[in-house]
Amino acid sequence: MQGKEIEVLTPTVYNEPMKAKLLGLLLIFAFLLPLGVRADEDIPKGQNALRKLGRGIANVLFGIVEVPNQTTKATSEHGGAALPYGFGKGVCRWVAREFVGAYDIVTFPVPFPKGYKPVMRPEFPNEDYEP
Repeated sequence: MQGKEIEVLTPTVYNEPMKAKLLGLLLIFAFLLPLGVRADEDIPKGQNALRKLGRGIANVLFGIVEVPNQTTKATSEHGGAALPYGFGKGVCRWVAREFVGAYDIVTFPVPFPKGYKPVMRPEFPNEDYEP
């Protein structure tokens, strides 16, 4: 039984020079994006794109601090019976810090929320730590 030969199409592959050009354009866009921000906007003192990036990195790396912090707080305020509550609250805040940190890292050139304000309070995970 003879049939037609099926021609197999190879998928388009990006070559190295094309990848380099795309990466270059992406980097240029990422660094020029903050220049579109008008200078007359109300940016809180000390808040800028670099601080937002640092805040995001700190939240991703040190968000785990929320677990012992919230456990300690709950135990000191309500006694030993609040240990599971503090632990659960710490885990929830830890997961939230990880997501907020990733968001801050990805969107650091964009002044949103208005003026690079932090999404989560306190701004850094160690600001309200009570040993």
